[in-house]
Amino acid sequence: MDNKFLPAQAAIISDNAEELERLIRADPSLATERSKSTCDHPTLLCCLVLEMPSRRSLGSLIRLFSQFGAELNGPLVAAASINNLLGVETLLDLGALIAGEGVWSPLEEALYWGHPSIVELLMERGAPIDNLRKCAALGDLQGIMRCFDDDGRLNLQAGELAWPFGETIPEALLHDRRHIINNAFVFAAAWGQQETAGELLTHGAEVNAISAGFDFAGTALHYAALNNRREMVDWLLERGADPAIRDTKVQNTPDGWAAYAHHSQLADYLKSVRERRVE
Repeated sequence: MDNKFLPAQAAIISDNAEELERLIRADPSLATERSKSTCDHPTLLCCLVLEMPSRRSLGSLIRLFSQFGAELNGPLVAAASINNLLGVETLLDLGALIAGEGVWSPLEEALYWGHPSIVELLMERGAPIDNLRKCAALGDLQGIMRCFDDDGRLNLQAGELAWPFGETIPEALLHDRRHIINNAFVFAAAWGQQETAGELLTHGAEVNAISAGFDFAGTALHYAALNNRREMVDWLLERGADPAIRDTKVQNTPDGWAAYAHHSQLADYLKSVRERRVE
């Protein structure tokens, strides 16, 4: 961050709530300005909610930032990304937009990073389920069907491709039918939603596709393995999922993803399936 923010950032990191409050009251622009230096979360409030475990007096500090005019919607997405339940609750109470400000919402952030407690809270608070990937991850079969016209074409309700990393998906892919459907299929697999995954297969989802919209770009089987979805893993294997495919970022197989997430039994199982298929 820019130099002017560094003392307040240090107070956040050291959990010095009193010093942070003193600095903001002395210079309220610390609550409202954005760092001009390149960083993913350029405001102090984002820095605050991203510190885990939560800083002492988190709720009162968020309210202090709000009192001095801090923007709340970016920090809400940031809090959702890190599973900061108190941060999400407090920001919603202060009026942060539960639907987000564009094509990416706090709910999608929680779904992407795999935080069920945040998903549950956002759903209880009325977060909209308004595109194909949300419907797929949340098991909303009727919602999936509403994203397709009678002739099988995607309609506007399906939405466009998006991810947590800003507007960096190539323009040519944003409305690409194949990638939108395969992206939603991976979300369904990550959350163990066999019914919506099955419906997507009828609309052309490819069981071994590596879709745009994921930084760690792997197949549905990779994401089912990462999230320890044994029943989903078997469902995918029965439908032709290939346990030997490697992701495009770290070049690992689904069993490697399971091992990375410390799901040792599932990792051993997938490794044995992969090795048997090679024989």
